[in-house]
Amino acid sequence: MVNSAFAGACRLLRRPYTGFFVASLMLAACSPDATSPDSALPETTSSENSATGQPQPSSGYTRVYPPNADDALDAHIYELDNGLRVYLTQNTEEPRFYAEIAVRAGSKQDPENATGLAHYLEHLLFKGNQSLGTLDYSAEQPYLEQIEALYQEHFSETDEQRRAEIYAEINRVSQLAAMYAVPNEIDTLYNSMGASGLNAHTWHEETVYKVSLPANRLKQWAAIEADRFVNPVFRMFHTELEVVYEEKNRTLDNRDRISYYALADLLYKNHPYGQQSTIGDADHLKNPSLVYIQEYFDTWYVPNNMAIFISGDIDIEDTLQVISDEFSDWEPGPLPPQQTWQEDPINAIERVTVTYPGQEEVQMAFRTVPNGHPDQEALMLLDMILDNRTAGLINLNLNQRQRVLAAGSSPEFLNDYGSQRLWGVPREDQTLEDVEALLLEQLAIIKRGEFEDWILPAILNDFRRMNMRALESNTARVADMRAAFLSDSDWEYHINQMARLEAVTRDDIVEVANRYFDDNSYVAVHRVDGPAVIPPVDKPQIDPVEIDPSRQSQFAAQILAMPYEQIEPTFLEAGRDYQLSEYAPNVPLYYARNPLNELFTFSISIDVGTEENDLLSLAGALMGKAGTENLSAEELQKEWYRLGSDFGLSSSANETSIAITGLDSQFEATLALMLELISAPRAEEETFADLKATILQARREQKEDPGAISRALYLYNRYGDDSPMLQAMSSDAIAAVDLDELTALISSLQQYQHRISYTGSMPLERVTAILREHHQPADDLLEPPAYEYRRARQVADNEIFVIHRETAQAQVRLEFPDGTYEEDLVVPSSVYNSYFGTSMSSVVFQELREARALAYSAGASYSQGSRPEAQTMVLGAIGSQNDKAVEATAAFVDLFDNMPRSSDRFEDAVNAQLNRYRTSTIGFRQIPGTVYAWQQLGLDGDPRQQRFARLQEMTLEELLQFQQTHVAGRAKLISIVGDTSRIDMDALAELGTIRELTVADVFVE
Repeated sequence: MVNSAFAGACRLLRRPYTGFFVASLMLAACSPDATSPDSALPETTSSENSATGQPQPSSGYTRVYPPNADDALDAHIYELDNGLRVYLTQNTEEPRFYAEIAVRAGSKQDPENATGLAHYLEHLLFKGNQSLGTLDYSAEQPYLEQIEALYQEHFSETDEQRRAEIYAEINRVSQLAAMYAVPNEIDTLYNSMGASGLNAHTWHEETVYKVSLPANRLKQWAAIEADRFVNPVFRMFHTELEVVYEEKNRTLDNRDRISYYALADLLYKNHPYGQQSTIGDADHLKNPSLVYIQEYFDTWYVPNNMAIFISGDIDIEDTLQVISDEFSDWEPGPLPPQQTWQEDPINAIERVTVTYPGQEEVQMAFRTVPNGHPDQEALMLLDMILDNRTAGLINLNLNQRQRVLAAGSSPEFLNDYGSQRLWGVPREDQTLEDVEALLLEQLAIIKRGEFEDWILPAILNDFRRMNMRALESNTARVADMRAAFLSDSDWEYHINQMARLEAVTRDDIVEVANRYFDDNSYVAVHRVDGPAVIPPVDKPQIDPVEIDPSRQSQFAAQILAMPYEQIEPTFLEAGRDYQLSEYAPNVPLYYARNPLNELFTFSISIDVGTEENDLLSLAGALMGKAGTENLSAEELQKEWYRLGSDFGLSSSANETSIAITGLDSQFEATLALMLELISAPRAEEETFADLKATILQARREQKEDPGAISRALYLYNRYGDDSPMLQAMSSDAIAAVDLDELTALISSLQQYQHRISYTGSMPLERVTAILREHHQPADDLLEPPAYEYRRARQVADNEIFVIHRETAQAQVRLEFPDGTYEEDLVVPSSVYNSYFGTSMSSVVFQELREARALAYSAGASYSQGSRPEAQTMVLGAIGSQNDKAVEATAAFVDLFDNMPRSSDRFEDAVNAQLNRYRTSTIGFRQIPGTVYAWQQLGLDGDPRQQRFARLQEMTLEELLQFQQTHVAGRAKLISIVGDTSRIDMDALAELGTIRELTVADVFVE
């Protein structure tokens, strides 16, 4: 759904460089843009608009950068005559393409008295225009004009009684306008074509619209998007306002965002980066101006300020021609002069304290440089010396040695300013000032040049490896091209960032460390345990809008009537797509080839988990702090990083997986190191004692986290005293665990029957030969214990479990069991999920969000187990402002029991599933796990061929029968975490028997 006003900003505080050409994603404009063409392509000829059939004027385009052998994307970059940039790259791994349209405008361009406006507009551009999303715009228009005038009056009015009267009139007129609206028609269109990932995001300097589609739908995509940004209509505005405010509520319940915003406010006292949050101020969100929104659109949404990015199974020339035909009639417009904001230097330490229940944390920031600055690459390497997940100074000196509970760093390079951010969570015996000092110590090491020589080449190798992995992803490829456009970067400069990183010296890093990181010139936020600050907002009176899925605009009908060539599905074949061999008795080897690069993934999986031995719940944590007989824990982490490899051990209820990833050139060395570690892990008693203390502290702090409480509550509601949160090891049991017992358990795992999976560039024979050199399973391997299954409670009537927390939103979960896995139900349940609860055009989303404005996110699914005996669960979830929680829950219950019937929605759901079967391939890295999962279900080979045939025979009556048999009328387990002082508990009691619980009831002590 349309979301991400925050666009992952808090995660920037956790880990940088997550996209393709990971370093390049932080790049921006300092070099001049190469606007003069190096090679010109012929102008397009006149064509017809494929949606309307109307002749289009002759238009042209120019290739703005010549081919470059150093460009791993082989990006083709063009500019239409109207200024619209087009970035294209081909990737034929699956018959799909991923497209984005980006605008160089975000919250930085919001008016000071209307923050959140760019993000509002992002939402509204999913509502259609004068042709999309309406039955009759000429009849709808007078009501929309009346609504706009009412909102403008509401914007200026200060008397609360009069404002309420105006809003009541807005609600009344909106009902009249809604008679002509086709809600979420853009999603309905895309969903029926087999789209995925339809979404958008807004951030400081960008608004981006995105979707993935089958390769045969390029012309439909172009026709929709070219029309979508012309004459937009902001219909159903009053319900969308509430949706956006629910999104704001989510930020109020997110401790990381609270710290981030407070830090930005200190860092940028004048610039919108710090003074205008993308989601918007609460007062502005409740008092919008449609006039301002239209002015914003008219100013910034012009082709000379926008770009298209596509990666996938496309023909470059044909794609360019389609884009030129559809988008060339967009009219360019003058852009306002670039605004600047001057920030005074930070010449002292500035701190602020914020409160939120639970885990305390310090976040620090030093101001550095903007995108494209000559020092950017040196600062990027400096950040990785601090924190590269494995062997950075923070990783080794603070996390590995457990001097803090957790810590890290990341850079943030924006177009006007940049910063280096560090964060740390204290242990129980520490103050936030202590953590600050420890973080500063790590910077001081770099300032003195006391980092080891091997780390720089290892970091460069890490960048190359991440770049290689990102080439596999269309979304990452597009993100790389988008980064260049949004920062106004010359493409040649952009793709040469790796060369600039390689040219950085030790002296360069020491120099920038001393230039930008003065111990007395930074800002810091101390988040301490205390009540959250939640501004009280009462829900407005909104009458539900009628949702009629049979409605369709003439424009949508024309789009769906456009011809296209059908794509025939492909299915996995043993011997062609994967190989399965018997490596040793009771040790199968699953092999799939990586056709793109030399990155491997390898795992050993054992069907022994925490149900058999709950000590395994500690194994993964210990392995991160353990060494081998020959390497200390710190030396081991350094060796993993030198090899360019990652190691992990994880245990679930019935399985433990030991995995490594890296470069095939280092596969044998990485494998040998992994086997050495798991065969005889070594750790110090003091290290283990500190680790147990860390685990226990984290367990205590999760009891204040709304998300963790919500999960614990619904698991308790589902399983009662058998909840895994109650059956987990107690704190006393963890404290009493013996180190030797745990290491012996880890070493013993290889004594069980297990399976091996490898995906990489080496042939199976070579992989097998290397394995035989290092891994010789015993002939008498132990049989794993029987698989353990939990069973959900069966109740006669609805039961509602409630825990009081002072949050902005109540988190509501509805669920009930329905037997065990049945292959015959896979197809009807997949259609049910699409029809009822997993897309923007589903019943749940349309009724709860679009019609009633009760939530930002809402969804439901029929979820079958992964093994024949595993229990199937019917699930629903919604986050809703506390005073809307009862209404949201009641509406959700009613939808489960009385699902609206619609032949149009059914046809769309089936088409969506058919198109996904035709075009969604199983990636080579997922093949081994997928094949094994099929085997556990008793399936012989790829079951999708039979499912695809079955789907084509599916009828609406079968869907309705499925819903009546497996969903309707079932007593529900309802779990709610929220502020009971703002929830109408009497009204809630009408929905079922209420049991009010405390946090202590759902977590083990």
